Amino acid sequence: MKSRLCTCLLLSPLVMLFVFVACNKASRSGNDTETGTDPLVDTPANGNVVLSPNQCPNSPNYGDSIIYLQPVNGQYMVSPTNNTGITGTYLSWPEGLSLNKNTGVINVSKSETGVRYLVGFVKDGTHDTCVSQLILGGITYLDSIYVIGNNDTLAKPVFNANPVAPPACDPSDDSDYPDNNGNGNNKCSFDNNTPGSKANDQKLRVRTKNGFINLKKSLTDGLFGPNVKNGDTKTINILYSLNDNSKKAQQQISVKVVYYDKATNIPASLINEVQFKRTNLLSYHIVNGKPRPPLLIIAGIAQ
Repeated sequence: MKSRLCTCLLLSPLVMLFVFVACNKASRSGNDTETGTDPLVDTPANGNVVLSPNQCPNSPNYGDSIIYLQPVNGQYMVSPTNNTGITGTYLSWPEGLSLNKNTGVINVSKSETGVRYLVGFVKDGTHDTCVSQLILGGITYLDSIYVIGNNDTLAKPVFNANPVAPPACDPSDDSDYPDNNGNGNNKCSFDNNTPGSKANDQKLRVRTKNGFINLKKSLTDGLFGPNVKNGDTKTINILYSLNDNSKKAQQQISVKVVYYDKATNIPASLINEVQFKRTNLLSYHIVNGKPRPPLLIIAGIAQ
């Protein structure tokens, strides 16, 4: 993938904010295909000028625009293919990328996968931040409010930070849980935790073949216990593997599930958080912040 970054400069008396649009062109096939990926990107307000890779040869290059975790012994690391012998400082946003600020080496094993990142490099003796976009392959879930009374019950995985990418996994139904001997298939396998620590053991009903989370069934089966009340929260880890370029490397994601009996009882702050994170993912908008864990809010009825 080649990116052309268009830079605009917005000034205010108190803060300097740099915003640019990345116009991506991809020539991929299968699950790596990206369409409509023209993200708006907000950099941290650090006073540096953000330059496009066409203007700045020091923009970090990792050999591809999607990096996949690999099934290796120990930690899987990737290094920039450029900037050899050039000293400077690397930085990235949003949160979740394990990046060595001096060498640009990324520890993929310790990073949040399924996320779209920006990686910047400031060459010593300059004030310019040279930026490139990087995706760590994997899944996430779209931050959403699910109203059970409206039959809105299934949280579906998003692959490689691309909400319009086709599913990488086979369909399955409500028989596809570990307690029904579900253990995934050759394409995808979800909830691979050891028995007793699986998401399904904690009543988060994750289908093993396609990673769909049935939130209605989770609630009915006792995710929040017998006396669920407004604001009850669970953060649960899901292990998974995909038969893509990650070669079935074991990956993980945590999801945060919150319950309210009515959508009208959800605090405005939570609604705003969901809308903000959801809009950013759907519009490929990269901002400095913490995109994980995905926030899944269950509401019994609308009002």
